[in-house]
Amino acid sequence: MSLSTNFNRNELRGRRSRMRIAWIATLLGTLTMGYALGQGTTKSVPVSVACFELNQTVMTQVATGRLTEAELAVSAALGNGGDDAQNSCAGIVLNNMAAWIAVSGRLADAERLAEQAVRILEKAYSANDVVLLRPLQTLAAASFEQGKTGRAREAFKRMQAIPIQRPEDRALVHGIAGALLEAEGKRADAETEYLAALRAWDEAGRGETADAAAILNNLASLYIHEQRLVEARQALDRAFAVFNRAKDAVPIDRIKVLDVRGVLQARQGDWQGAEHDLHDALSMADREPWMDPVALRSLLVNYALVLRRNHRPREARSIEARAAAIRIDRTASAIVDITELLPKAKPAKK
Repeated sequence: MSLSTNFNRNELRGRRSRMRIAWIATLLGTLTMGYALGQGTTKSVPVSVACFELNQTVMTQVATGRLTEAELAVSAALGNGGDDAQNSCAGIVLNNMAAWIAVSGRLADAERLAEQAVRILEKAYSANDVVLLRPLQTLAAASFEQGKTGRAREAFKRMQAIPIQRPEDRALVHGIAGALLEAEGKRADAETEYLAALRAWDEAGRGETADAAAILNNLASLYIHEQRLVEARQALDRAFAVFNRAKDAVPIDRIKVLDVRGVLQARQGDWQGAEHDLHDALSMADREPWMDPVALRSLLVNYALVLRRNHRPREARSIEARAAAIRIDRTASAIVDITELLPKAKPAKK
C-alpha cells in the first residue's frame, strides 16, 4: 500500500472536530439571555441586574482559566433559593460558559455544563421553548466533536422540535444537521444543510463571522471527501478571509482551517504546502492550553504522514510518538453537578 493511499484513508480522522459552537463573540460583554428570556419564549422571565453581574463575573473567570471558581459562583446563586428567575439565569450562564470553553477546546467540560444548563432550564420552561435551543446546540456540538454521535443526535432531535423564526437560530439547526448527515455518509444532504446555514448567517447579518467561516470549513472538508478539490479550495479561501477579519475568531478556528487545507494540499500533490500548513497548525495548537486531545491526535497523525511523504522519517517518528502517547480521558469532572442544588421535589412547569 502506498503512503498516498494510506494518507487518504487516515487523513479524515477526527473530522468531528470541524464543528464550532456558535454565539460566543459577545459573551463577556452582555448576556445572550437578553433575547432568550425576553423575546420569543413562551414564558418571559425578567433579567435582573444581579444576573447580568453574575454572567460578567463568571465569564471573566472562565476567560482567565478559573473554571472551578466560575462553577462555584453559579452553584452559590442556585443555592440561595432557586426561584424560576434564578434558575433561568443559572441555566443561561452555564450555557455561556459551555460555549466559551468548547471553542477553547475543553469539550468534555463543555458537554457537562451544557447538559446541566438544559436540565435547569427545562424545569422552568416547556420542552419546545426557544430558550433551550442554544444550550441544546452547545450540547449537540460538544458531544459530536467527541465522537458521541448518538448523544448529539438526541440533542439535535430536541432542537428540531423547537419552533424558530430568527435566521441565526435556523443557522444553528442547519449547521448541526449538516455535520450529523456528513457523519452518516449523506454528503449531498449535508451540503444542502451547510449551504442553508450559510444563507441563514448571511440573512442574520453574520456572514462575515467565525461561525459562518466554520461552515465554509465544513463544506471544504466535505468537498475533499468528494474529490471536488477546486470547490474545496474556494471554500477554504473564503473561510481564511473571514477568519482573518472576524473579531470572534479564536486560535482553534485557524488551527482547524489549516488542518483541512493541509489535507487539501496533500490531495493535490503539494506535499510541501501540506507540511507547511500542518506545521503551522501544530505550532498554534501547542500554544493552546486546552487543545482537545481528539483533534490534536488527528492533527499529529496527518502531520506525521506528510513528513514521511517528504522523506523526513525521524521527525515523523517523533510526531507519531506524540500521537500514540495521547490518552483520551472523558471522565467526569470532580465538580459537583450543579443541578443537584435544585429543589428535588419541584415539578417541571409547562
